[in-house]
Amino acid sequence: MPDPGNSEGDNQNGMSTSLDPRTFHLYARRWWILFILGLLQFSNAMIWLSYAPIADYTATFYHSTTDMVNYLSLVYMVASALFGVMSAFVLDYMGLRAGIIVGAWLNVVGAGIKLLSAFPDVVPSNTQLTVAFIGQSVSALAQPYIMFATTKLAALWFPEEHRALANTIGSMANPLGIMVGSLLAPAIVNPSPGAKLDGYFQTLLGVHCGPALLAAILSVFVITSSKPPTPPSASAETESMPFKDGIVAMFKTKSYWLLMICCGAGVALFTVLTTILQQILCPHGYSDTYAGTCGAVMIAAGIVGAAITGVLADKTKKFEEIAKTFYAFAIVSSVLFAIVARYPNQHALVMVTVGAFGFFGFGLYPICLELGVEVTYPVAEATSTAFIIMSGQVQGIAYLVIMQALAVDFSTPNSACSPSVQVQDFTNALLFFNCMAFVICVSLIIFFNANYKRMRAEQASEAQRILGFQPTPVSSS
Repeated sequence: MPDPGNSEGDNQNGMSTSLDPRTFHLYARRWWILFILGLLQFSNAMIWLSYAPIADYTATFYHSTTDMVNYLSLVYMVASALFGVMSAFVLDYMGLRAGIIVGAWLNVVGAGIKLLSAFPDVVPSNTQLTVAFIGQSVSALAQPYIMFATTKLAALWFPEEHRALANTIGSMANPLGIMVGSLLAPAIVNPSPGAKLDGYFQTLLGVHCGPALLAAILSVFVITSSKPPTPPSASAETESMPFKDGIVAMFKTKSYWLLMICCGAGVALFTVLTTILQQILCPHGYSDTYAGTCGAVMIAAGIVGAAITGVLADKTKKFEEIAKTFYAFAIVSSVLFAIVARYPNQHALVMVTVGAFGFFGFGLYPICLELGVEVTYPVAEATSTAFIIMSGQVQGIAYLVIMQALAVDFSTPNSACSPSVQVQDFTNALLFFNCMAFVICVSLIIFFNANYKRMRAEQASEAQRILGFQPTPVSSS
């Protein structure tokens, strides 16, 4: 029986009410779990791209190059690609609570190790970069546990009409972390010429440890179960397929293959642009602070876009149409950004185009995850989500390596880059970026057709309830 004290809609006698007097209940603590998962997403994203907005200063501090700084971001993509399946298995086999706790403590331990790398009195200068890589790698192992949990939480704890919104809130904490990180890094690491960088990096990495530690503690003491005593919807009371069977069924679904490749590519392109945005802009006279602000605007616009798509999807259930429309406008915005970013003193246009890319590009991310769950139902939510994100990380590795190879060394009097790093022109890299994005977008629009299996199963279950029958199990097709 559900705990009345934790169930929404208590009446004056303290008795719990529900969506259905026989079956469904909502629990207020679902919002606390969503808050903790969002805090983890926020913290992990801030740690992930902590160096990208200040790539030039990071290269100087760690006695390295900007390419090596990009590899610090690349570690996250590699970790997700290599260990994503294991993370999905833990979430599906051991439960939501276990997966979140594992991710939370990996995250905070990695942040602590990175903080040590900023103390040359503790870590020899010739090993600082190695320690930073170790810390980044440990936090990177946390990412799949945290990111894959969002759709599972929405499915297990939230009713049908709020799932897309819950998924949006959880997912958008990740870009919010990137946004805050993009603003914090150049604001904190802003030394005068010739100043020592130790204190700046100690402050920056210390700030990152705070949210990580808070989320780890809350995950242990607040999240007490993986799922509620009574399910919130018909699909939540249906057992997911076993992990191995789910993977087999998932990869027999043609629409999921296309979704995994195309939406994974969207994740990859967004991640890569966020990683090298400062390196694209500084050769043309745009400061690190301005580049960080652009990154923040891109993320803020993405959060607004995702909020809009989440509400639209919950109200209209037109997931496919929303995803295709937003993908198309994201490509248009990307092309415009690539054009205007090549010219100096175009601050307003650069800001508008990068904001538009964020609005449309990240606005479709939670919708893609929901589509993945819909077309593969009753495969476990963490499994379908995992392979979309893993696809994005694998493609992100390839795109980042290729774009770095296409960047050309050059000199320009307009450069605002640190004088200690080699200035590079990313024109060819952005041409490749937009060509890939265009091909993928067209493929999604033309070839993808969603089969809403979960939605149909819930409609059938509701019809059976109205007629007075108990719901029957839904088989995979």
